[in-house]
Amino acid sequence: MNRIPLNEAWQFTKLSEGTYPPAVEPAWETVTLPHTWYNDNDQYHGLALYCRELPVDPAWEKAFLEFDGADQRCRVFVNGRGIGEHKGAYARFRLPVPDEALESGLLRIEVLLDNRVSPDVSPNFGDFTIFGGLYRNVNLLVTGEDHFDYCYYGTDGVIARASVQDDGSGLLALEPHVCTEREDARISYTLTGPDGELAAEGSAAANETFSLRVAEPKLWNGKKAPKLYTLRAALRIDGETADETVIRLGFRTVSMSPDDGLRLNGEHMKLCGVAKHQDRAGVFSAVSSEQIDEDFALIREIGANAVRLSHYQHPQHTYDRCDEDGLLCWAEVPMLKMTENGALYANIEQQLIELVLQNIHHPSIFCWGIQNEIGMFRDAPFMHEECRVLTALAKRLDPNRLVTAANLYNVKPASQLNAITDMVGYNLYFGWYYGEMPDYSKYLDNYHAQRPEMPLGISEYGVDCNVKLHSEDPKVKDYSEEYQALWHETVYPILQSKDYLWGSFIWNMFDFSSDRRNEGGVKYLNGKGLVSHDRTLRKDAFYYYKAKWSDEPFVHLCARRFVKRCREKVDVKVYTNQNAVTLFVNDRELATAQNNGNGTVLFRDVVLRMGENVLKAVSGDLADSLVFERVETAEESYRLPEETGGPVRNWFLSDDETVREGYLSIMDTAEDVLNGARSVLAKFVPKLLAVLDSDVIPLGLQMKSILERECQDEPDTILQINKELNQIKKAL
Repeated sequence: MNRIPLNEAWQFTKLSEGTYPPAVEPAWETVTLPHTWYNDNDQYHGLALYCRELPVDPAWEKAFLEFDGADQRCRVFVNGRGIGEHKGAYARFRLPVPDEALESGLLRIEVLLDNRVSPDVSPNFGDFTIFGGLYRNVNLLVTGEDHFDYCYYGTDGVIARASVQDDGSGLLALEPHVCTEREDARISYTLTGPDGELAAEGSAAANETFSLRVAEPKLWNGKKAPKLYTLRAALRIDGETADETVIRLGFRTVSMSPDDGLRLNGEHMKLCGVAKHQDRAGVFSAVSSEQIDEDFALIREIGANAVRLSHYQHPQHTYDRCDEDGLLCWAEVPMLKMTENGALYANIEQQLIELVLQNIHHPSIFCWGIQNEIGMFRDAPFMHEECRVLTALAKRLDPNRLVTAANLYNVKPASQLNAITDMVGYNLYFGWYYGEMPDYSKYLDNYHAQRPEMPLGISEYGVDCNVKLHSEDPKVKDYSEEYQALWHETVYPILQSKDYLWGSFIWNMFDFSSDRRNEGGVKYLNGKGLVSHDRTLRKDAFYYYKAKWSDEPFVHLCARRFVKRCREKVDVKVYTNQNAVTLFVNDRELATAQNNGNGTVLFRDVVLRMGENVLKAVSGDLADSLVFERVETAEESYRLPEETGGPVRNWFLSDDETVREGYLSIMDTAEDVLNGARSVLAKFVPKLLAVLDSDVIPLGLQMKSILERECQDEPDTILQINKELNQIKKAL
């Protein structure tokens, strides 16, 4: 097979009139792939057309168009003839070029894309942007008449399932898919080890399943030893190689228990993970391999040992980097809102097959995720049934891996959503969207007590931060860099202390695009990242985790962007993995303090003189410095004005006045209130009740937050609703 890049010289236009072919010749723009038409100032959702021409080499016998990603629904035409379509933005797919087109001498390739949200295609909801575009590479694959089946769910024609047997040997089960009419066609398999040594070889008929065995495999062992093997499969006709495919893979075991957590190759390993979306500022989803490498350099720097690749299939280069860097990977499909729609089920099942079969050879992937927060809208039997279907499908395709799901706060431990997969993660945001930071401990212990058989971890946790905002007294929802740092250094030790947790994934490693957002003084951005959207700025919380996870010696003075200070005395915080730090203020040694065991050294009541103050933190040969400027009045730009989304205030009742223990209140979820007190809503807010029943508003939201939006000018109505809810006992 010969792969010819087709990223250059594309013509692009938006079909604003919504018809294809266009009624009049459009105004074309020349673009280079990867390409997305999205930008924050023009969030176009609709039809768009890409077009390019390609001369045909007469020697080409067979050809396939390869799309590494097309967002979101795609139809492809060659010389005016439709050759196929694909629904789903994130998986690779290939389509055969008709033989008559190869005989024409010239291919005119047209790609029609539609990035509008569809009820039949997942994701149909999510806190991230659907960008649109040919945002990954496009290639032409050229083969002979006999070739591997490159259209088999976008795979390279060989499904390689690696496992470690009870006797310690490695077994590589091979499932080939070949397009040939030759009965004598055979495949020769050669497996070479991490050091280039021959590990195993053999041959079989072209479409016959076959196995290779390695007596003593060198195990892929995470960051300690990410050992990779290389499989070469050569399709042989009359003793000649007609086609060849190459796959990298690894041997390892992963097990999971509800009390002991995860074991890699028999050794206990607590996951210290980060989650990541694929986009970055400027290019959005159209990232390059070099930019992916930059992301992984930052993940290596922070010292994480795992990555959750949210919430969809990522580029192959991303999974390759997980393999090479030894990062355990949670891979998932974009099921974020499940409705009773057979077409949606068929689509997500297709996306799961593509995810598994295209990535089954990656040893870094330890679990397949089948849903994220579908319980946000409701927790219904039809969801349970489809999750069982998805779990069984993943198990049939790949019996050797775990299947997982990510639930959220309002999904009760007793829910069937916690009884279907091999393990679960919870997306929890105490101290941000609800509750207080210490609530993690009680909530997790309660879950484990009610579900002792289910391995539990944290699939998301974090808070938003705008690095332009700062506070001497950080509080929830002030969006300050200081609150984000305080929150993480408070919450993470709680997660560390729970031995039954298999681990956790920070939400998020990087700020990411969300075109539905406008909060914290920033539009179209989820600011929970430890690193800025453009990757140029590491927030203070980044260095907290570096202190906890990384072996690279460092010291970091916090609050370097909080320059202007109006207090005479301030607390100075240092994140470090060293035992002690000495602080100098204006070239004068102030004090030496010890690491508190949580990656933090704190100097209290440091006196600042008026004007500029130079602070320097030193530990051995390591040093970091910054400048604070003491001023007369507080810097207003550090504080978020309330009209632009300032700290959330409970303007009518305090929490202890709202909640009656054992009874409903507006602090419960909309789903709990609907199930237990529908008549109260019908009495006071009948129009809102109809909206809640329409599946538009997520029922996992707190009733209070919904009422505050719907009844913002009627606080007495909210008071009356809460008063009546307080008379209705909660269901057990």
